[in-house]
Amino acid sequence: MRGWMQVFTYLILAAGAASAELLYLAYNGDKEVTWSEACGVFGGFCRQARTSVAITFGSVVCYILLSLISSYRLFSAYDAPMPSLGNKGVEIAAFPR
Repeated sequence: MRGWMQVFTYLILAAGAASAELLYLAYNGDKEVTWSEACGVFGGFCRQARTSVAITFGSVVCYILLSLISSYRLFSAYDAPMPSLGNKGVEIAAFPR
């Protein structure tokens, strides 16, 4: 389950980054390729896009929090391994030089 959460977090983060770039271009345009800003004409689109980007990054924060809670619950369920005294029964590989 935890692996899928991480995949979804990365997918949502990538979608949020692409949406944020689109929103940046809508507000500022790109003078090098002669794109003008679109928010002056399409104000409703920019408001909806800004809300969408905020919700997307809010969901990324929620996925990160869920992942941290899941990790904490997993690792708090088990004790740390006891250190072994001596090296009885431990084989060490010797490689020729």
